[in-house]
Amino acid sequence: MLSNRSTLLHLIDQGHLPPEHAERAMSAVGVFPDKDAWTQFIGRLLLWLGVLATVLGVVFFVAFNWDILGKIGKFALVQTLLILSLLPLMWRDRFTVIGKLSLLTASMVTGVLLALFGQTYQTGADTWQLFATWALLIVPWVWLARFEVLWLVWIGIVNVALVLYYSLFKLPFGLYAAEELGLALVMLIFNGTATILWEYTLRHHPLSSRNGVRILAAGTGVAATAVGLLAIFDSHSIFDRHFSDGVWWLVWLGWFGLHCGFYRQVLRDLLMLTAGCLSAIVILMSFAGKHIVGFRFEAGGLFVMAFMLLLAGSGAAVWLHHTAQKWEGDHA
Repeated sequence: MLSNRSTLLHLIDQGHLPPEHAERAMSAVGVFPDKDAWTQFIGRLLLWLGVLATVLGVVFFVAFNWDILGKIGKFALVQTLLILSLLPLMWRDRFTVIGKLSLLTASMVTGVLLALFGQTYQTGADTWQLFATWALLIVPWVWLARFEVLWLVWIGIVNVALVLYYSLFKLPFGLYAAEELGLALVMLIFNGTATILWEYTLRHHPLSSRNGVRILAAGTGVAATAVGLLAIFDSHSIFDRHFSDGVWWLVWLGWFGLHCGFYRQVLRDLLMLTAGCLSAIVILMSFAGKHIVGFRFEAGGLFVMAFMLLLAGSGAAVWLHHTAQKWEGDHA
């Protein structure tokens, strides 16, 4: 899907829109923000910063006055903030900016309340249980808000819970892979599944922005790239007795093929294709550095690495440019 900016540039290139009218056309379709757009942006930015400052202020106030407030004072302060954060929903719909921000604030304060409970009563529970409970308790608010920022917060909380859980139990991959490689696989599976579900939801219930799913897809790419890098530098698993270290390459290759195939043929997202190319360049240069150059910081080795990086970057740029031109041709 082409953006308004790309569509206007295509019209200018085809001669359908005179260049002297381009600036006014871009302002009309919202490519260039006007005075009202800047006012709205600054107002929302100040609102976000105010809410963030309030939540952090309560956290630091409780921490600084830990001994003075006592148990009742600490819990009363945090619970009062939780109630106040939900009060705007009595007058505003949950799909408005105020409503979404209210549910986001309540979700964050819930984590603060759980941390306060664990620190006050020293329950002995593992840290991962706090984050898992936090994620479980705010599921209704995440579902009701339908707010991509809150979805990302929830996914981030679950990621932290998984990391902490894996550091203790190393399941389900702890028996079959090195610790770092197994953790990267867990992150790849969870975030990849979340990305698929998010993209499926957007295709049936489109939103005005794709920034949230792009951030999640980028996080999935980081996990996949980590699997590839660890397969190159640190693959020590029981599979090594039967297979080569390259068995984990199939994981990265599978992600790369699905990622580029989906965002090129189905959704047509050039930014996500660029992220895929970046991952491929990182893997290629790491493999070449270890198996070809051997990371010898000599003139010859550095020259070979620089030349390979130049070729890889140029090839990716040409492919992306060709893909963008193909999409514009199909759109025309």
